[in-house]
Amino acid sequence: MGKQFGWGRFLVIAVPVSILTFILDVVFHKTLGPVLFGNSYPAIDYPQRPLTEIMDLFPFLFFTYLLQLTMLCFMFLRLYPGRGLGKAAWWGVWGGLFVVIPNMQFFVAVAHTTWTMLVIQMIEAIALCMLAACLFEIAYRPKGYNQASAATTSASVPVSSVG
Repeated sequence: MGKQFGWGRFLVIAVPVSILTFILDVVFHKTLGPVLFGNSYPAIDYPQRPLTEIMDLFPFLFFTYLLQLTMLCFMFLRLYPGRGLGKAAWWGVWGGLFVVIPNMQFFVAVAHTTWTMLVIQMIEAIALCMLAACLFEIAYRPKGYNQASAATTSASVPVSSVG
């Protein structure tokens, strides 16, 4: 039987990467968001919860980031067993686009969401997922890793060959 997947090592690396990405997203929305959108961020009549309710739900938001970005890292291992920074960045592009698709759908129904806001959310999601995937790749890479001798990409590689 092949080598078992090392969940402990994976989680020790993927969870901090997810936490860092969450922190960077919060920092973006508290600092750069208002600079990019000016006084209209968010619009006064933007349909959002009161700040006290948002803060009460913050732990749930944090949990969704942990779950989503940890899954992003796990899927990267499964889809790109040969890995490498180039593949991590490419996976971040696609993962970031996938993460932001609900924003595109909400854009249609939520008043006062501008095209500019949507485009910046898309760029932000892709950039953060690229950063997360690249940080994960650097930290998860085994000692003595050699990209030239790495396996080729295959979506059907068994878990025993990954990690």
